[in-house]
Amino acid sequence: MIIALDHLIFGNGHGLKSPYFNNVFYWLSGEIYTCSYGLGAQLHSFQWTYPKPGERRVLAGREFIVYQARRRWCRVMVSWTMVGLPDDVDEARRLIRMLEKDLKEI
Repeated sequence: MIIALDHLIFGNGHGLKSPYFNNVFYWLSGEIYTCSYGLGAQLHSFQWTYPKPGERRVLAGREFIVYQARRRWCRVMVSWTMVGLPDDVDEARRLIRMLEKDLKEI
C-alpha cells in the first residue's frame, strides 16, 4: 500500500516533474530518489524510516552511502553520496555527469 501511495504521489519513476521546483523523481530499487549533481550528496530519497548506520546501496550500477538523514514531516529525507569519488575535481564531475546520463536513460 505504501509503495502504491508513493507511486501515485511521486510518479512512475520516469522523471515526473514536481510542482514549482522542477525536480525529477526516479524510482530505483523500490525507493523514490531525486538528484542533485554536485560534489556533496548526489541522490536524495524519501523513506518512512531512518537507514541503518553505514548502510550502502547499489543504484544505477554505483555504490552509495548515507551522507545525511533527517526527519521532514512524516518522512525521512536521506542524502546519498557516491562511494569512491576521486580527489581530482574534473574526474569527479565527469563521473557525476555519467550518473546523470545513466539516470536519464533508466
